[in-house]
Amino acid sequence: MQVTLPNRAYLADIERFTRLMVVDGTDDLRFVLPDGLFSVHPLVLCMIGALGDWASDQGAEVSVHWEDLNSSIRYLERMKLFEVMDLPTGIPVREHDPSGRFIPVTRIRDNAELNKFVVDFVPLLHARPEEADSVKYVLFELVRNVLEHASSAHGALAAAQVTKSGRLLVGVADSGIGVRASMGRSHPVTSDQDAIEKAFRPGITGTTRHYGGNETNGGAGLFFMKAMATMSRHHMVMATGDSLMKLLTQPRGHQARIHARLQEDRVKWVNLAVPYPGTAVGIDISIDETIAFSRLLADIREVYHLNVKKSKIEKYRPRFR
Repeated sequence: MQVTLPNRAYLADIERFTRLMVVDGTDDLRFVLPDGLFSVHPLVLCMIGALGDWASDQGAEVSVHWEDLNSSIRYLERMKLFEVMDLPTGIPVREHDPSGRFIPVTRIRDNAELNKFVVDFVPLLHARPEEADSVKYVLFELVRNVLEHASSAHGALAAAQVTKSGRLLVGVADSGIGVRASMGRSHPVTSDQDAIEKAFRPGITGTTRHYGGNETNGGAGLFFMKAMATMSRHHMVMATGDSLMKLLTQPRGHQARIHARLQEDRVKWVNLAVPYPGTAVGIDISIDETIAFSRLLADIREVYHLNVKKSKIEKYRPRFR
């Protein structure tokens, strides 16, 4: 497989990256950097790192290729991408303190490493701890989903960055079994797209057939994140298998609403020519427009409980043929 990095790839135009993933007739993974400067979302970095994990598990060789060293390539070195892919480059970079600006690609295998990552994450918000509750919850849920469902020996790869405009970019990826296999343990799924739709539906979790989840997983994490992206009018992306879902931004002047099902949201589905092994999730949040946690939580709870109740009624409603 060959993965070529485009000159730009954020959540709004993530297809630029997925289109450059091609099967080249070899079992190895070739990571090719473009000529000139480039800029990419932390999600893209995590996806590339997870692809490196997947290739290594297949016994394949992983390599990186570029023509001329520039500041963009040094950025990848500073974001620890080459390090997590076990590709020593010897590229010299200035190790400035990343606090308040970014968190490099970080491998998380257990709850202790997850808690540390969340602690390091708080300074990116430039806010009082109590004001950061909703964003901290998003990050915790993103990674916890990987640790709980992915069945990956490599754990999760996570990264975050704050742009000059004050937007927080977060990405998490893994090389695990994927959403379809995970969700299929407890629910019937017909495709990768169907699995993604179920994963976002409140009250559904791959840990139990019971609507509303169990005492440790209520099936609310991804739904909560989608609600945050919707209400703050930003993008969210999930890729797994042959499907990629992109939550589109809410138009200005229209009231943003939280929906229980993806079918009711403004989303774009992309069929991936080269299926993505594992799962990748990215989200954008404007720090200076962070929605009050208590208000958002109240709105989410209302939609969540109404949907769980409706799902239970639908499950047990008599069907006549």
